[in-house]
Amino acid sequence: MKADSRRPASARAEQTVRRLQAKDALQLEMPAPTAAGKDLSGDHPVFDLAPAVRAGTLEALDRGETHYADVPGLAALREEVSRALHAWGLNVDSVDGLIITAGEQEARFLAIHMLGHAGYRVLLPEVVHPGARKTAALGRIEAERVPVDPSTLMLDLEHVRRGLAGGRAALYLESPHRLTGKVMERAFIEAIAEEVTRTDGLVIWDATLAPWIADGVDYTMIATLHGMHDRTVTIGSLWSGTGVEGWLAAYLAGPTSLLEQGRSLKQIIAICTTTPVQWAALGAVRAGDAGQRERRNALLEVRRNAAAHLPAAVLPGETASVLAVRLPRRVELSGLPGRPMSGEAFGAPGIVRFTVTPGGEVVEALRSLAEGRS
Repeated sequence: MKADSRRPASARAEQTVRRLQAKDALQLEMPAPTAAGKDLSGDHPVFDLAPAVRAGTLEALDRGETHYADVPGLAALREEVSRALHAWGLNVDSVDGLIITAGEQEARFLAIHMLGHAGYRVLLPEVVHPGARKTAALGRIEAERVPVDPSTLMLDLEHVRRGLAGGRAALYLESPHRLTGKVMERAFIEAIAEEVTRTDGLVIWDATLAPWIADGVDYTMIATLHGMHDRTVTIGSLWSGTGVEGWLAAYLAGPTSLLEQGRSLKQIIAICTTTPVQWAALGAVRAGDAGQRERRNALLEVRRNAAAHLPAAVLPGETASVLAVRLPRRVELSGLPGRPMSGEAFGAPGIVRFTVTPGGEVVEALRSLAEGRS
């Protein structure tokens, strides 16, 4: 009798499926971030797992897809990531130009380590996601701080020039900004690209908040500019808003010449990104973009309502998922809703960043601050 191809490949796989179903592990949420910023997992709003994602993952487990995936990731998933990046104007080789990572922090780790150990000075903005500094410190990578504008917290072109002038440098850039959600203007990006090319430098481009940019905002990835494709490693998250945020799935994209060492580092760290996580991400992209615009617009409305309580204190940003506030006094973050995170962890004391969620907790948080209740 011919075996049913849909049955698990082994008794162990069958036990795994039963255990996951019994614990409802496919619906776990992320841990909350700490006020001190030591927990790097609270950067995205969490949504219920999309039915198509849950179904696709269970079907994969039922087929016995519990073995190790390829080190750079499932071929089908890399193809979908490549298509998604093409929509942003970035052409990436799905075979040799992508690595599926176990979250954004692993992507940062791989990018900073592979360039730092290749002899590049890593230039980090003074205000940057704490995960970037943490990665450099753990690997004892030579990292230099680049001053930012004290009012906008964004990089200053003249300081970028000075940093790159030292030779053989890799500049770390965030757009949208991980603290404020501010998107870099194209003219500024073009000016940076010109300096990077002139000094034979490289760029690590953090695009992890890009899916939450408001409609109509002009967004440019630096790797899409002339001469920058082979000089840029891009970090991104996989399909925010479909419930896979807590599963920590992200990607690293770039030229083969730069990613070769990254694949070796990835294999040493964890052989590959967990197989069920990758099937979940694949289910998310195959479910399409249905509902993403609605989720983004709903968050933007929540953000606008929250900002209205402290309009002069909210820093400019075009990203629906985060809101940063400059406070004139120190407040107790543990008593505030909205998943607050101290800007001190980013290098910006006096700033508090909130994660904008569908429940609108950030509205109550800013109302409380405006009324002096915190």
